[in-house]
Amino acid sequence: MDAKKYYNPHGEDILNEKIYGGSPTGFVDFNRSKYQWDSNIYDLMNANTWFPSEVNTSTEKKNFDQLTDNEQSIYKMTFAQLSFNDSAQEEYLSDFRRLTNNRLVKSVLSLQIMQEVNHSKSYAVLLDACGNSDEVFNLYKYDAALNRKNQKIADQFASYIEGGSADKMLLSAMASVNLEGIYFLLGFAYIYVLGDKVPGARDMIKFIARDELNTHLPLFANIFKTIQKENKIQTSTIDSAQQMIEDAVAIELEYGKYLLGQFPVMGITEALMEQTVYNYANDRLKKISLDPIFPESPTTYLQQLVTKHLQMNDVRSNFFESNVSNYAKSSIDLNDF
Repeated sequence: MDAKKYYNPHGEDILNEKIYGGSPTGFVDFNRSKYQWDSNIYDLMNANTWFPSEVNTSTEKKNFDQLTDNEQSIYKMTFAQLSFNDSAQEEYLSDFRRLTNNRLVKSVLSLQIMQEVNHSKSYAVLLDACGNSDEVFNLYKYDAALNRKNQKIADQFASYIEGGSADKMLLSAMASVNLEGIYFLLGFAYIYVLGDKVPGARDMIKFIARDELNTHLPLFANIFKTIQKENKIQTSTIDSAQQMIEDAVAIELEYGKYLLGQFPVMGITEALMEQTVYNYANDRLKKISLDPIFPESPTTYLQQLVTKHLQMNDVRSNFFESNVSNYAKSSIDLNDF
C-alpha cells in the first residue's frame, strides 16, 4: 500500500488542492477552506443530524391499513424506489470519494455517506412498523417498471465512476445531481399527497427530503461547478451533462406515468407530473450554471407540497418530541462558489 495516500509532506498546500487531480498532503483543516461552501455544507449537515427512531411510527400499520388499494400501492412502490435511490447513492459516494482529491470535500462526502445510510435505516424502521418490509424491499423482483428505473439509475452512476479524467469526474457528479434533484421528487410528493393519512411516512420523508435538497443537492451542484471551473471543461462534456439530465427526466416520467396508469390517485395527472419534473430539471440546470432547456410553467401543486415540507421547524410536536422539529435553518449561502 502506498503510504502517500495517508501522509505526503511534500504534497500541495491545502488551499491549492483541487477536487480532481493533484497530490494532497493528507491533512483535513476546517480552518482553511479553499471553497467555503464545503465547510458550510458540512456544518449544516452536522447540525441537522437526526435519527429515524425520533419519528413516531407507532400507528403506521393502522394508518396504512385504512388507505385505499391504490394508495397502498403508491405507498409501497414509492418506498421500494426511494430505498434503492439511497442504497445506490451510499455506494456511489464511497467510489466518488475515492477519486476526490480535496480532503475537506472528502470529509463532507463522508458525512453524506452516513446520512444516506441513515435514510436506508429510516425506510427499514418505517416499513417494519407498517408490517410490509419484506414485500416492499422485494418489489423490484416482480415489477418490471420499478426494476427498469432502478437499473437505469444504476447505469448512470456506473457510466463514469472509473475516473481517469476531469471530464469523467464531472459527468459522474452529474449523476448525483440527477439523483438528488430529479429521482426523489415525485416520490416525496406522493407521500405528501397522502399527508395526514400516514403521518409517520410523511414526517420521515420530511427529514429525508431536507437532507437531500438542502445539503446533498447543493454539495454536488458546487462540486460540478468547481470541477468545471478548475479544469476548464469544454462544451462537448457540458453537452453530455445536459443529455444526462434529459435522460433523467425521461426515466422519472416513465416511472411516474406507469404508477399513475396502474394506481390513479387523488387528482394527479400526466400533465401535472410533466410540469413538475420539467420545472425541477430547469432549476437543477440553473444550480449548475447551465441554461434551462425544458418547457417552464408556474410552480405546480406537487412542487408546492415539497417546498412546504422543506420549511424548517414545522413539525408539530410535544415537549418529548421537540428534537424532531428542531431542524436547523441555514443562514449561509450553499451555492457561493
